[in-house]
Amino acid sequence: MSVPAAPDLTARVAELERQLRDLRIRVALLEKGTAPRKENPDDRSTIREKVTFDWQS
Repeated sequence: MSVPAAPDLTARVAELERQLRDLRIRVALLEKGTAPRKENPDDRSTIREKVTFDWQS
């Protein structure tokens, strides 16, 4: 025979399951929204200058 779960435990499990569903939806949306980032040409020149400066130090 199985012992029925306490009402507060049942409510807590239901809340955790709801949060898990919400998190899965949020992760799916985040994964869907990530696209390859377009590089800014200014970033490349800034990085090149920084590397040169660091190398000369």
